[in-house]
Amino acid sequence: MATISEIASEANVSRTLVSRVLNNKPGVSQKNRQKILEIMEKHNYVPNGLARALVLQKTMTIGVVMDDLCNDFFFNLINGLQDAGEEHGYNMLFCSSRRDTATRMKYVDYFSQGRTDGIIAYGSHRQDEALFRDIAAKSVNCVLIESNPADCKVNKILLDNFHGAYTATEHLIKQGYRNILHVTNDMNYDVSLERLNGFVAAMHDYKIPLGADSILYADCYEKLAYQQMKRLLAEGKRPDACFAGADKPAYGVLRAAQEAGLSVPNDLAVIGFDDDTPVSRDILFPALSTMRQPLYEMGKAGVELLLAAIANPGKEAQTKTFEAELVLRDTCR
Repeated sequence: MATISEIASEANVSRTLVSRVLNNKPGVSQKNRQKILEIMEKHNYVPNGLARALVLQKTMTIGVVMDDLCNDFFFNLINGLQDAGEEHGYNMLFCSSRRDTATRMKYVDYFSQGRTDGIIAYGSHRQDEALFRDIAAKSVNCVLIESNPADCKVNKILLDNFHGAYTATEHLIKQGYRNILHVTNDMNYDVSLERLNGFVAAMHDYKIPLGADSILYADCYEKLAYQQMKRLLAEGKRPDACFAGADKPAYGVLRAAQEAGLSVPNDLAVIGFDDDTPVSRDILFPALSTMRQPLYEMGKAGVELLLAAIANPGKEAQTKTFEAELVLRDTCR
């Protein structure tokens, strides 16, 4: 395959002029541009990506580190990241850490060694806070999504989980419910604590006392929430409404309520969080009311924030916060 020097020699122009054509830069006459392009086509010339990156000092690639690329909850986020990257001519390189900190660190090191122009990392697990600080230290150009390490100057895309939880709880209160239960998500995640705090704040502001059974601690799956709710109902303790910190625990609550012969929403109203709602679940249960995360928009904003940092070295770190939307379906009035 021909080199840039050979193409320049055949076209009787300088290497600089060929480089300008390769990078679609101005300063080349239409006649010379056409001649160079024809010679490139004749030789099936493909520019060397590494050499081009050295010239431009850009790889035109963004590395994305996530917990699980196979989880359909993240599909909207991934689509938002990819669409925004492609709109700006960037390749998106996704990797899955499978919730393993060492694996995540391996990918961060790989991306930080000149292979990408910046890194986007998603997650809010407490054990990863030191890792996210390390990402910020290793890469000037990075954006964290749903991670908010204290005293760390880094670009961030956040969801206002506190306000979302407050909104869901307030809706139930305004519908006349008073014996409201909160079923938590996995408390190893900062977002779960923020949602718990939003629930507690709403109950406090409306002067509704919290009892020993006002909070059931579960995780991000259906099974534990089902077991906890089943135990509560077996003890004769029956709330009239439930706000769950995620949709999967909300389905555990619905299953326990169904087995106990309760009608939803007549006997028990339920609101989840995330809009992580497979259609198949609505065949078994009433369609779940939830707080919808704008994941697609958050993904796009993450790329825009990263590209702004790449274009403006030294720019002060920015934080963009999104709000969750209350989506009312069949599980509450």
